[in-house]
Amino acid sequence: MPLLVADPKNRALARQLQRKAVGGQLRRIYSGIYTDDLVQPIEAIVRRELHAICAVVAPGSIISHRSALESRPTPGGNYYLSSSYRRDIKLPGVTLRIGDGPGPLETDIRIPTLAGPIHVASQARALLENLVESRGDPAERRTLGAEAVEEWLDRFIARDVSGGINQLRDAARQIAEPLGLTAEFKALDSKIGALLGTRSANLKSPIAIARAARRPYDSDRLKLFETLAVELQRDPLHVPPADSNADPHLQAFVETYFSNYIEGTEFEIKEAHDIVVNGRPVKYREDDSHDILGTYKAILQSKQSPQIPETAEGFVTLLQTWNSMVIESRKDKRPGEFKIEANRAGNTVFVHPDMVPGTLMKAYESIMSATTPANRAALAMFCVAEIHPFQDGNGRTARVAMNLFLTQAGLTRIIIPTAFRDDYITSVKAMSRGHPVPMVRMMNRAARFSRWLDMSSTETCFAALTNSRPWSAPRWPS
Repeated sequence: MPLLVADPKNRALARQLQRKAVGGQLRRIYSGIYTDDLVQPIEAIVRRELHAICAVVAPGSIISHRSALESRPTPGGNYYLSSSYRRDIKLPGVTLRIGDGPGPLETDIRIPTLAGPIHVASQARALLENLVESRGDPAERRTLGAEAVEEWLDRFIARDVSGGINQLRDAARQIAEPLGLTAEFKALDSKIGALLGTRSANLKSPIAIARAARRPYDSDRLKLFETLAVELQRDPLHVPPADSNADPHLQAFVETYFSNYIEGTEFEIKEAHDIVVNGRPVKYREDDSHDILGTYKAILQSKQSPQIPETAEGFVTLLQTWNSMVIESRKDKRPGEFKIEANRAGNTVFVHPDMVPGTLMKAYESIMSATTPANRAALAMFCVAEIHPFQDGNGRTARVAMNLFLTQAGLTRIIIPTAFRDDYITSVKAMSRGHPVPMVRMMNRAARFSRWLDMSSTETCFAALTNSRPWSAPRWPS
């Protein structure tokens, strides 16, 4: 239920609300403001009803500065407003910091609440205000500062498909003088120009500098990569040494077979083996057959030349080479070329095309910072899959990248049998939401299976696959 507010002109109502609060039927939030919610923590109610409370206790004010951009109190509970006076109002869990400044403009946002209207600074105004220097703890001070504004602009530009950044700049230009923020507008104008590549400026944020250098990257994805790296440091991936008796061509085929099976390219195993051995596509399934052949070539190359690139540029080039092999017959999918349109899987929207090269290069830094080859392999797989740099063949390319690191270290190349397909996909999706444990557990299981599988000959391998039934419930040793 909304807040209950005592009208100063209605003393009878005010006394009635006070009596109910004393009797435990209401809870007092602030002078003249009550709630009949007796269950939720009072601090949670304040945050839920913050706009309405501001309308009551600070009429005519405007939510401004960092609070207008962040839309929430600081970690310490500070919430910033501007008005014709200065005042601090302490509420349960939140302190309203009202500073002296211009009131609402016509371009600001009016929010109606049941307790009355309150205004929030427009994006243009909030950006200008946050370029004003302020002192104190960065997590608590009134303004976010230049670096945070640059990061906000980078995210805005990354999602801007209709020229909104220029409209935002024009809006800031119009209000800068009435707000007394002309110097801040000059700074904002320079930053936007630098991010768009039309001028140079002294930028502070690494992500903004990367965009200005035409290598923007997805900072949210880098946080995901860091989350996985931290979990792997805590619980490293364990991959057994490679079997020296394994037939390298047979191993490459089995890896090819299951990597394609996961993506929905299904053949009988002997049928797929015939495609690889004879190089002969199955009639009426030429494209699927070439997917098998192309993946096989990419895997063989990664096995025969297991050199880890020394630079991020080399890593990116290698991914493009593998992808051009994996989907070589699907010319409409632009093999080896980065996507030009956004792609997604379910609710996951992958990295924006403009950010693919930069994010891959930053991902390479995360991969190479891992302390063990197995951990680097896991990071490589997830980073490439999560960036999804190509129009097609991303999963297969990601798994080739994973196994390159394992082969280079003399470890078993990981195969994801079909019995693990759902676990594999589910765990990668969980990692996309910031939950790394399922993926690490699944890859440990897959590593054990991959080493258990005898690939010394076609007969022993196919017999083991038939007995273990990796298409259904696995029966191999744990």
